[in-house]
Amino acid sequence: MENKKRKLQHHKNIATGLFVLMLVIYIVMVIAHKKAPELTFIGYIKAFAEAAMVGALADWFAVTALFHKPLGLNIPHTNLIEERKNDIGENLGDFVVENFLNPKQIRPYITNIKISTFIIEQLSKESTLTKIKSFVKDIPLNKKVSEALISFLDENKHQEFLQQFFEKIATYLFENEELIHQEIKEQFSSLTPSFVKNKVAKKVANGLYLLALKTSQDKTHPIRAEITAQLYEFAEKLNAPEGELQLTKLLQKGVEQLTDELQHNTVLQHQIDIWAQKTAYQFVLKNKEEVGKLISHTVENWEGRELSEKLELEVGKDLQFIRINGTLVGGLVGLAIYAITQLF
Repeated sequence: MENKKRKLQHHKNIATGLFVLMLVIYIVMVIAHKKAPELTFIGYIKAFAEAAMVGALADWFAVTALFHKPLGLNIPHTNLIEERKNDIGENLGDFVVENFLNPKQIRPYITNIKISTFIIEQLSKESTLTKIKSFVKDIPLNKKVSEALISFLDENKHQEFLQQFFEKIATYLFENEELIHQEIKEQFSSLTPSFVKNKVAKKVANGLYLLALKTSQDKTHPIRAEITAQLYEFAEKLNAPEGELQLTKLLQKGVEQLTDELQHNTVLQHQIDIWAQKTAYQFVLKNKEEVGKLISHTVENWEGRELSEKLELEVGKDLQFIRINGTLVGGLVGLAIYAITQLF
């Protein structure tokens, strides 16, 4: 902030100094012309300095009127930033929405988003595993997972998942009966004659199907009871002192497997990227009006003087070049006009 203020003041001093220089030159030339009117070049220099002062003052007024009242005078259409703060906020919000958040502008940017690459890079870092250890230790995550799992089991919420799981197994066995028959017959290839293999394969396949079907339908089935018991045991182990280490290893292994799968599965990478791009695209278009409102309300909530000072610090330095250029261009125009009039 202080550095910006120093730079702004430095450029203001340059522009003002150039005006003062033109004023001094003009005064000197006026005096010189009175003492030596026969020196024609004095008129040219005087014309340049005179027009340069006019240009300098005009552009000083224009630049100053954006942020202040020139000389403290209450002149109409001055101190524009502070006086029209709300209009500026609304127009700025509309400008951003219309020119930056439209489909044509955001589509090229969003299509370049490769979230899968970012995920792989983050998961591959050694610091990720360290963060997992710290995360599990600080929460402590193992106890929370244990408590959540026990509560889940006590309320029998897992039964619905087990039912769906075994239903899908039964459906798969039924729909792929021939394939399963063939696989089973290959396991009993030593049996002869072939009708024995066929009969054994059919009974085994049918038995697997019926087992999966019964397990899905009966909440008290021994298999479901055994799975429930194993889940309770796992929950208790998590709550034990070594549970933190077990959960950490489990999460680290999961991260390593996920990283390896993403690195070698280009199809999955593409699917993740497409999903992320589509989600981001829809989110931006859906909420672009909210972005405009946010910008507008933010600017409206600023104090007018604060906004004016912020903008002057950001662009005021560059605007001083308008004053400098106005001085030089004004001088050159004045010089040209004076030179032309001397021809007549």
